[in-house]
Amino acid sequence: MNARRRAPLAGLTLAAALVPLCARAQPARRGPLEVREEFLLAQPRLTLPSLSPDPLPAGEDRVSVGFDWSSDFALKGAEPNLTHFVDGEHRTLAVGYRRGLTPRVTLGARVPLRWRGAGVLDHVIDAWHDFSGLPDNDRGLYPQDQFVMEARGRSGELRVDDDPGAGLGNVELSGLWAWRRPERGLAISLAGRAELPTATHPFDGAGAGFGLQALVAHPLGRTVDVFSGVGATAFTSERQAGLDYSRWRAHGFVTLEWRPGRTISILLEMSAASRLIDNVADYPGLQMYFRMGAKLDLGRRWRIEGGFVEGVSSIQSTTDFGIQAGVGRRF
Repeated sequence: MNARRRAPLAGLTLAAALVPLCARAQPARRGPLEVREEFLLAQPRLTLPSLSPDPLPAGEDRVSVGFDWSSDFALKGAEPNLTHFVDGEHRTLAVGYRRGLTPRVTLGARVPLRWRGAGVLDHVIDAWHDFSGLPDNDRGLYPQDQFVMEARGRSGELRVDDDPGAGLGNVELSGLWAWRRPERGLAISLAGRAELPTATHPFDGAGAGFGLQALVAHPLGRTVDVFSGVGATAFTSERQAGLDYSRWRAHGFVTLEWRPGRTISILLEMSAASRLIDNVADYPGLQMYFRMGAKLDLGRRWRIEGGFVEGVSSIQSTTDFGIQAGVGRRF
C-alpha cells in the first residue's frame, strides 16, 4: 500500500479512536438540586421540587439521603397589628429511592423525618445579612432563638399553632415519563407525585396531596444546560392547624447548570410558587427563592451535593436562609 492510501486510512483510524474519547470528555448533566420548600407553614404540605427530565437507565436503582436545615423569619404588619409572625427553624432528613423501570419510566418513593423548633441559627443569619447586605425583615428587633407561629384571620381572631417537635412527614410516591429523552439534547418529561396521609404529630392533618409537572432540559453548549418546569399541586384537605391552605398551588423553576469539570456541576436557580394560605389577612400571594449549589461525583457510583437557599420575594412568607446537603448512590 502506497503512502497516499495509508494516509487517509490512518486518518480514519485516528478519528474512530477519538470519537469515544470526545464523547467521554463531554460531561454528563446532573440536573437541579431536588429540594422542597420547607418554610414552617409550608413544611407539612406537598411542594414540587426542581427536577431533571432525564429518566434513569432501565434497571438502575438510586438511593439518596438529603438534609435541609434552615431558619425561618417572616412577619407582616407592625405590633400590635401583625397579620402573621413566624420565627423558628426547621430540619428535614429525607430518604429517597428511585428505579429506572423502563428507558422512559422512572418510579420513586421518599420518606421525610421533620423537626421544627427555636433552633440556634439566628446569630449566624444576622451575620450573613450584615455581610451580604440582603434584607433581614428587621429580625434583629426581636429576641433570638425563639419559636413562634402566629396568624391573624381575616375576621380578626388570632390563630396559633406552636407545637415544636419531630415527626414523620407524608410518604411521597413519584413517577416520571420521558416524552423526549436524548442523552444530551432537548429533553421533555412529565412527572407526577402523590403524598399519602401518613405524617405524625406535629405534621399530621394535611391529608393527601397530588402534583404534576412538565419538565424541560435544553443544552446551551457542551457544558451548560438550562432546566425549567411548571406544575401544580392539589390537596384533599384545605384546613390544617387552624389555617385554610389553598386547595391548589402553582409551581415553577428555572435552573442553570454549568459543568466546569468532568465530575462537578455548579447550579443557579430561581423558583416560585403561588399563594400558600387563604385566610390570613394580607398573606403574600407569591413566594420566590434563589438557590445556589453544586453536585460532585465521587467515582462512578457516589454523588454528593450541597447548596444554600435565600428567600427573595416575598420575604414575609419564605425561608430566610438555609443550607441543603445530600449524598446518593447508584446501583
